[in-house]
Amino acid sequence: MNKRADILITTREVTAALGGTKAVASLTGRKYSAAANWVQDRNPQFPANTYVVISDALAAIGKSAPASLWGMSEGVGQP
Repeated sequence: MNKRADILITTREVTAALGGTKAVASLTGRKYSAAANWVQDRNPQFPANTYVVISDALAAIGKSAPASLWGMSEGVGQP
């Protein structure tokens, strides 16, 4: 299995892997227009409070995404 293919690096890739904008809106309890903005913005990011639900949904299909897609640090170098 190619591990790189399991790591999604854009909000567009994450959204597509989870079934599209409508599916992500439903998953996160947001309006379609809000979820669409997460893909179309100039600097697309998911809201931080969607990290757990989206990460769990990705894990269920064998995928992952960096925390930076939610505007968070990976914590590299932290004890």
